[in-house]
Amino acid sequence: MRAFALSLPEYQALFRVIEHARSRLEACRGGDAETIRNASGAELLPLLLPRAGAAFARGADGVPMLVSEIRHLEAAVVNLESYGGHETVLCDGYALLDRLDVLKGRTETARAVDGVLTLGQRTPPATSL
Repeated sequence: MRAFALSLPEYQALFRVIEHARSRLEACRGGDAETIRNASGAELLPLLLPRAGAAFARGADGVPMLVSEIRHLEAAVVNLESYGGHETVLCDGYALLDRLDVLKGRTETARAVDGVLTLGQRTPPATSL
């Protein structure tokens, strides 16, 4: 599994773009919940949340994201464009896609630790006894 680390601002931008796409699709399409979730990229958010918690608890600088998961952001941006997303959020989405294209070239091997995807992150110092 190849992955890279999203910085906190990148993670926040990703979250904002996907949530905006979800809300626009709900307002415009009125489709079923699963279709809206897939088309907005919202299925990625529950995967990233535990990774973010684990990464920051371990002192990592970013949130692990698989290269294959970029497609969720692509779906969100395409659908935002189609369904009248806010221009600023749409610009943020395209800028983030450009950034992820750069990060794809800096992947690491990811592994699961306690069921959560992690990268080669430093281990927090042990407490003295």
